[in-house]
Amino acid sequence: MRRSEAIGRNIVALCAVVLLVVALLGCGEPEQPTGGAPAPAKKAAAKAPSQPGAIPQSSGEVLARIGDVAITTSDLEQEIADIPVYMQTKFKTKSGKIELLNKMVENELLARAAVEAGLDRDPAVMRKIEDSRKKILQNEYYRSHMKDKVGVPEDQINSYYEAHKDEYKTKARARVRMIMLSDEASANKTLADLKKDPQKFEELAKTRSKDEATASSGGLLGWVTDGGYIRGLGKDSDVNDAIFALKEGQTSEVVKTKKGTFAILKAETIEPASYRPLDEVKRRIADDLLVNDEQIQKYYDENKDEFISKERVKARILVLENESEAKKAKKSLEKGLTVDNFSAYAKKSSIDKTNAKNGGYLGYITRGRYIPGIGRDPAVEKVIFDLNENQMSDPIKTKKGWSIFYVEKKEDAQLKPLDRVKTLITNKLRREMRESAQDESMNSLKQKYGCEIYEDKVTGTEDPDEGNEGMEGENDNASPNIRNVFRPR
Repeated sequence: MRRSEAIGRNIVALCAVVLLVVALLGCGEPEQPTGGAPAPAKKAAAKAPSQPGAIPQSSGEVLARIGDVAITTSDLEQEIADIPVYMQTKFKTKSGKIELLNKMVENELLARAAVEAGLDRDPAVMRKIEDSRKKILQNEYYRSHMKDKVGVPEDQINSYYEAHKDEYKTKARARVRMIMLSDEASANKTLADLKKDPQKFEELAKTRSKDEATASSGGLLGWVTDGGYIRGLGKDSDVNDAIFALKEGQTSEVVKTKKGTFAILKAETIEPASYRPLDEVKRRIADDLLVNDEQIQKYYDENKDEFISKERVKARILVLENESEAKKAKKSLEKGLTVDNFSAYAKKSSIDKTNAKNGGYLGYITRGRYIPGIGRDPAVEKVIFDLNENQMSDPIKTKKGWSIFYVEKKEDAQLKPLDRVKTLITNKLRREMRESAQDESMNSLKQKYGCEIYEDKVTGTEDPDEGNEGMEGENDNASPNIRNVFRPR
């Protein structure tokens, strides 16, 4: 019996499989479905048959057996494919695959032990399995039918893709090895040796290449993109042309680099130029078609209050032990008040060591926001914002001590130009349109399945902002958006 058949019989085994892989991976856990269901459940749904007897057959060489269950090469490759892409590299090496294979065996053993212990009939376990099944289906339906539903007709997206296909063209790239020699004679001798035995490329790279960065790895440069930078050489058109004139497995003639050295190149793998598939760029195209300049301008004109930057000042502070010293300092500074004089005095005399070394520099202070080192203090804020440019305050008692503030520059509240907020508006409009399209889809599902919600029967604590008129916006960040908490993935 193949391992996939056992999986079809036993969803408990499936729910266990990647849990141990997650433990194996340590940090960087795979993204889990909403509600805390284990990520492996997604894989279980993919392999579990909808009807007995309709069990998918895994193929490939058998790597392990547990009783009548076989784990094959295709099972192992699928396991790797289910791990997040950025974490797969470890499990593509031989040692990584062996480690993962052993974990797969352990998972099967645990699952068998769980069934033997009767856990597959435990009501609490059965409820968790059913919850996981529902969440898998929710996530898959949302991903395939709702997530990218943005109200742009498919034919319009397809037409745009065909009309702008060059925008989605990818350049050719090659996985390359290189032997770098300092003189042409050595390069020609090495090339002659390679022509006698092409299999010696890596060996000769290790013993003869003068490129220390790649010699130890058999001359491996890695992936080179047509027209892009080449490791250790930068952009070199002659080397680039030589690489992309090769076929897979071929070795070049000797090429003189722009640095005056001589290179022999081998193309291990060639990926020709192509086009990104429509499915990969569909969301981007839909976003581009969804919001136009006219809509952006209209939103900007109708919601300018959102784009007014608050009044702010560029300020410095001088802090002294007592009021008497502060008054003396002000009197001294008044004789020739400039930013340089105030800064020098603060460096020499301020007891506020945090700012003294920078001449008392506080940076920009925005009205209604925190004052560095002081916090929110309406009285101090009023003193600062009542000052004009190149003016200092009378001494005022703050939490730092007796303080004198100096304003270098003032900026009044002003409307931000459209070009500064265009991206912000575009993203907001796109988000609203996507959510609107998803809400329409959800409403259709409610009608289709006869949904009724009795909100008047729901009880709970009072909303935090209830009874606090005039405080709108104060609690905007108090709790996460419900869409982000419970949204399927």
